[in-house]
Amino acid sequence: MDSGMISKIQKSKEYASEPHRIQFNSFKVQIDGVNDGHSVSYDEGEWSCDCHYFDSHGVCSHSMAMERVLGVMLPSMAGA
Repeated sequence: MDSGMISKIQKSKEYASEPHRIQFNSFKVQIDGVNDGHSVSYDEGEWSCDCHYFDSHGVCSHSMAMERVLGVMLPSMAGA
């Protein structure tokens, strides 16, 4: 392994240990639920899910699960 790669690995460890350096802007995931799969997305601080419960409540078990998985990586955890 060359010294450049060793330096990059060290820097990646530093970034990973300092989560305040990372801000999520948007992403989309698929959650395989008990009955069906659901698409959950996050865009500029707003959650969305294609399940019926989210439509009427603005939060659901799928979006709350993602908040729990991401923990301190998100600016605030609305439903947790």
